[in-house]
Amino acid sequence: MREDNLKRVEHRLRTGVSLVIFALCYLLFSTTPLRSQSQQNELDEVQKKAEGLKSLNIMQPSGVALESTVDPLKYFVGPSDGISVNIWMSPPVNFLLTVTPEGTLIIPTVAEVSVSDMTLDEAKKKIISAIRQKYKANEISVTLIQPRSIVVSVTGVVLNPGLYTFTSVDRANRVIEEANKLSRTQIQAELDVIEEDMSTRNIVLKHKNGSEDRIDLTKFFATKEDKFNPYLREGDIIIVPRKNRAKNVFGIYGEVNVPGRYELVAGDKLSDAIKIAYGFTRLARTDSAEFSRLNEDGSHLTTSIINLENVLTGMGEDILLEPGDRIIVKTKTDLREDYRVFIQGEVLYPGYYPITKNQTRLSQVIKQAGGFTEFASLKSSELIRRSVKKTELETERLLSLRGGASVEDSSDYFLETELRLKREIVNVDFEMLFAQADSAQDVILQSEDEVNIPSKRQTIYVFGQVVSPGHIPYVKGNGIQYYISKAGGYTERAREEDVKIIKSKTKQWLAPDETTIEEGDYIWIPKIPERDFAYYATVGSQVASVLSVFLGLAALIVSVSK
Repeated sequence: MREDNLKRVEHRLRTGVSLVIFALCYLLFSTTPLRSQSQQNELDEVQKKAEGLKSLNIMQPSGVALESTVDPLKYFVGPSDGISVNIWMSPPVNFLLTVTPEGTLIIPTVAEVSVSDMTLDEAKKKIISAIRQKYKANEISVTLIQPRSIVVSVTGVVLNPGLYTFTSVDRANRVIEEANKLSRTQIQAELDVIEEDMSTRNIVLKHKNGSEDRIDLTKFFATKEDKFNPYLREGDIIIVPRKNRAKNVFGIYGEVNVPGRYELVAGDKLSDAIKIAYGFTRLARTDSAEFSRLNEDGSHLTTSIINLENVLTGMGEDILLEPGDRIIVKTKTDLREDYRVFIQGEVLYPGYYPITKNQTRLSQVIKQAGGFTEFASLKSSELIRRSVKKTELETERLLSLRGGASVEDSSDYFLETELRLKREIVNVDFEMLFAQADSAQDVILQSEDEVNIPSKRQTIYVFGQVVSPGHIPYVKGNGIQYYISKAGGYTERAREEDVKIIKSKTKQWLAPDETTIEEGDYIWIPKIPERDFAYYATVGSQVASVLSVFLGLAALIVSVSK
């Protein structure tokens, strides 16, 4: 019993010692520094003022669509910008402030700091310096959290010049785009004329302090350099001049990503032209570009070969461009393309197959596709080629009218051209090529050719004026009467003398004595047309008119001969 009591006392002593050690450690290693009562009172007062400013809604942060992060070295602070000031101490102090109309930032318990016409970077340094004079905090941050709204003016060659409201993180191109939006009373043609005439490289941006910037939108979109399309400031005026489309231009063509004719500005060099054209393509021969220049009266052209790779690396002369200069980036020889043909129908492995340009023959791709199945109909197989583009169809129709063809011929020609747009048949006899090994039928394939191997139909389709239209099993050597009888014979309104055989492969309409029936063909029996009384009355009156003319002529001849 005595031993149990001693153990309990020992346990309580150990617990007490542990609690004392824990309390000492907490006091020694706590992260919250001890402050004097006056320091704590001052901090409490600052916190209250900060909370008061928040309750007054001095600045409400809101989301603004940005193209990228704001560069403090290029952004200018102005009235109504929202600034967050954070003093990182314990507890931290945060102020959400707005630049006043006078261009100052009032920081509670610190001072009123003038930040007008300063870059954001300069304003940050000035604000932090003022705060450090009051607080001994290790870290202070100043952050732009709400760009201000500004009013700018745009004039010159734009559709709708005038005043526009944007934000201070917008650039000049946004204003120009807005000034060129169509209103309800404007038409696209007006905008097309404006966009054709307006300069995109010599735009002037005037600031209210008298300074100017030159805006080069073409170069900005190619290089993304801010200096060619700076942030806007309140009171800015954007002047869009007219460009000289004929003279003040240079051209860059060939293997560049965006070839074309571009507006020339003072100081443009060869390297600028390459940037504006978005660089070279994979096939560009950069070591031997052709550079051409006219003399001032346009009577003499000088051409030289330039290594553009050396120009970009600084090893070659970066020539200053002049009006009318042209750069032609030649193409490397590379014939690698996705040459292919499509095989469908009765082959073992239908699908796309690669070919070599102007070398691969029909028999080779059939072999690649595993050959024909047992159901393949070589007689009806086709090789289809498409060589007419949709853009060429109307041109071909108009050209056909120039030849003096009749309306009917021209209409027929246009119909045939439309069919060519859908498909052109390459005359290949698959039976002679694959069953009789006639190599003369083994044509060279072109890219995008289609090989169609249909199934054996083994029927003749009879339709039109027969009792039971439908498929009739094919029997080699039998004529049309056999199949018509199998279809139940003619109906009462059948026009028996005009029966046609429609060939399965060519879709030609032929008379029975012009062809032999083959599997898959169609037999068409037309109907005797129904005529009402008015039709026969009209025909009778026309016949009577013709007879009266003849009778009149006969009477005249008789009277003259007497």
